[in-house]
This record gives sequence, structure tokens and C-alpha cells, in this order.
Amino acid sequence: MKTLIYSEFERLYSRKWFWLLILCTPVLAYSTASYFLYLKTSVEVLSKVFVIVGLQENLFLICNIAVAALVATLYTEQFRGGQLRLIFMRRFTRGQIFWSKLLVLQVSVLLLLLILGLSLWGVGVWRFPYSEGETRQYGELIMYVFQYYAKAFVSLMAIGCLYSYIAMCSKSVTHAIGICTTYNLFSLLFDGLYLKLASLFSHIPYIHDLIVFLFIPYMQYRGLKTSLSGNLSANGAIATVVILYLILFTWGAYRRFTKDDYLY
Repeated sequence: MKTLIYSEFERLYSRKWFWLLILCTPVLAYSTASYFLYLKTSVEVLSKVFVIVGLQENLFLICNIAVAALVATLYTEQFRGGQLRLIFMRRFTRGQIFWSKLLVLQVSVLLLLLILGLSLWGVGVWRFPYSEGETRQYGELIMYVFQYYAKAFVSLMAIGCLYSYIAMCSKSVTHAIGICTTYNLFSLLFDGLYLKLASLFSHIPYIHDLIVFLFIPYMQYRGLKTSLSGNLSANGAIATVVILYLILFTWGAYRRFTKDDYLY
């Protein structure tokens, strides 16, 4: 199993586009800082929270598309090219191959998230320096950053499971990324549809929040900040949605992956 996991890491990390993605992360952080400066956001405020708002600005779209690209590379591309037939000829079971790919996906997402966080922190220190004599409340800020990034990672894990299922049902990399991007854009552009439905249950906060945060991109856009404010119904609804995504779509992707006729 260790050999299989190592092979999956090697196969993914040998791709030039993956390293290009890593190299573009500091550029993304710099561009985000320039965007906030263009909006004339207070430098004093940004010096404290840029590492958070920078991720919040990119999480629901750019980060999700990056996850879709990883999923398509790990699953769809190998199916389309017939590469998995060679792996199935070895001693590994289909279940072992599936779980090794999912592990590589989640570890790679965590790696990219950490690099983005470090890039945002570095750019924030450079472009939004603290004023002399300003007290830095490191403990409270670090805890808040840790909580936000942890919840952001869990949301990326959940959407990664959904994208994995989509990849199982796609005939090409373009097809897989296209469906994932459509889901992402629909969640953000047509939020009024399910927000209107949720308003019918405004007297039941948990049901209301469950409908509002049913789509992961909108949850990332609005829900994570609400969750950190200590809203109990939002926390419960977000936890429910994440668990459902992790269980249902992982199971669906696994079943699809292990079907005998999928590779033919």
C-alpha cells in the first residue's frame, strides 16, 4: 500500500502544471492584496486579517477549481488514457487504488492550502506592515486563523469528494472540470433560488441554514465566517452538510470506481 501511495504522489508531482500551480500561489496572494488596495480597504485592518480575508476571497472559486483540476488528473485522465489497466494487473485491489488516490488528493489540497496561507502571510507583512508601537494579539489571532483554515480545509475535503464522484462519471478531463466549474458557478450565481426556499423555514434556524449552506461554494463564501461567530444552528447545519458530502459522495465514487465494467 505504501508503494501505491508513493506512486500516486510521484505521478501527480511529476506534472509541470502542478508545480506551476504552486509557483502561481504567491502571485495570487499579491494580486489579492492589490485588489484590496484598489478598493481602498484600510491598511491597518488588512495588516491584522489579510491572511484570513485573502483566503476568504479565493476559497469559493479559485481554490475549488484547483481541487477540480487535481481530481481530474488523479481519476479521469488515467481512465481516459487506459493507465489504470496496468495498475489493476498488479497485486493491488481496486479499493486500495481508490483510497490511495483520495489520500493523495486530500494531502495535496492541504499542501496547497498551507502554501497559500504562507503566501498571504508573507504578502501581508510586506504590503500591510504593522504600525510602530502597535500591540499584536498573536494568541487570539493565531487561534482564529487556525480555526478558519481548518474549516476551509474540511470544506475542500467535502467538495473534493463530490468532484471525485463527478470524475468517475466523466468521459474526459475537460468534461469533468466543466461539470465541477458549472456546479461551482451555479452555487454562487443562483443563490437566490435556494435562499428563497430557505426563507420559508426561517422559523426553524437549523433547517434554514441547512438549505442555505447545502452548496459548498456558498458555504465557503458566507457560512465559514458565520460559523466562527459561534452561531449554533449554522455550525450544526455546516457539520451535517460536510458529513453528508464526505459519506455519500465518497461512497458513490468508490462504488463507481470498483464497478467491473467501468474501464471497458
